Amino acid sequence: MIGDGANLQYFQADQKEPVKHQLLIKFEDDTFLTSSVKMYGGIWCFEDNTFDNIYYSVAKEKPSPLSTRFNYEYFTTNILDECAKNKSVKAVLATKQSIPGLGNGVLQDILFNATINPKRKVSTLNEREQIRLFDSVKHTLKEMSNKGGRDTETDLFGAKGGYKTKMTSSNSKQPCPECKSKIIKESYLGGSIYYCPICQKL
Repeated sequence: MIGDGANLQYFQADQKEPVKHQLLIKFEDDTFLTSSVKMYGGIWCFEDNTFDNIYYSVAKEKPSPLSTRFNYEYFTTNILDECAKNKSVKAVLATKQSIPGLGNGVLQDILFNATINPKRKVSTLNEREQIRLFDSVKHTLKEMSNKGGRDTETDLFGAKGGYKTKMTSSNSKQPCPECKSKIIKESYLGGSIYYCPICQKL
């Protein structure tokens, strides 16, 4: 299992292994997998399916946001519930695996597509905005999945995903793709957030 901040890459038999790596697995056909950790992160190897991690266990019990079980009723009842009312949208959606696989990086485009500011309190969202947020979670993640991931990430072969991100560090100095206003970058809840002050008013 590869955690946040770790990079896993597959190499063909005729390729040289990278100089820096924390994990190297060689196969009989001379191909190999390597993993390296940037900044923070982790690599875990187990002989069986035993993995004692609360976030992993919680995520396994919840429906994938791409599944039919993850519907609007589930979203409002289990995600935007009473416990979430006084928290920000970012705190509710991108922490403690409330939605399996959804982290801060993915959240930025979801909120931009929903025209909702990351710092908005859940209690301030009206029904129309809740529906818009739900639709954005489903549609944005589906598009990312269909296109092989975001263009800020690479697959096992080092190829970038086909989904063009809108709100990331790589395009934070560019104007908003909708209204051309300057994109704001701020530190918030242990990570960076990116938003348009016009399209995503607080």
